[in-house]
Amino acid sequence: MKKIYWESIEINHQTFYFTVTDKGLNFVSSPHRHISEIFDFYPNNRYQYQFMYNETITGIYLDEFKEYFDKKRKTFDIPLDFSEIHNELELQVLDALRQIPYGETVTYKQLAETIGRPRAIRAVASAVAKNPFLIVIPCHRVIRSNGEIGEYRGGADAKESLLKFEKEPFTKEPLIKKLPLPRLSQLGKPDL
Repeated sequence: MKKIYWESIEINHQTFYFTVTDKGLNFVSSPHRHISEIFDFYPNNRYQYQFMYNETITGIYLDEFKEYFDKKRKTFDIPLDFSEIHNELELQVLDALRQIPYGETVTYKQLAETIGRPRAIRAVASAVAKNPFLIVIPCHRVIRSNGEIGEYRGGADAKESLLKFEKEPFTKEPLIKKLPLPRLSQLGKPDL
């Protein structure tokens, strides 16, 4: 049995689950999908995973997600577990995706050229779709040559939101608004 530690985060009313092994992050779900989506990416491990919840282990991963969505980080530094990905093209594509700068986009054609396979655009697009590290490895930054945003496992709206989020300056309202406190001399007076 391989221990998998899970956690969830809610962003703009969308819940994402992610899983962590002893080697690092190995999966981020699509919004509003369950942890079981992991088996779409690792079907051979259906009976080999033991899912556990442990905030101590998942805490650093959750912190980086929060920092990203609070505009305090542009790239992720958390370790990633690639041990279940055995296709060389997929590994090359994942590595190339990590190089796309925050707030920028590339086309599937440019991505294919980057990895030295300019004629393998469809195969590259398929490898992008198999990215198990949603958001962390930014497959949302890949668009079609005609400028359309294209497909996305999290849905076109989620992709568009992520692209917009990365391009616009972030103005954050505090989670807890401070309420004016009465002066100490006013405490206990009935006319407050």
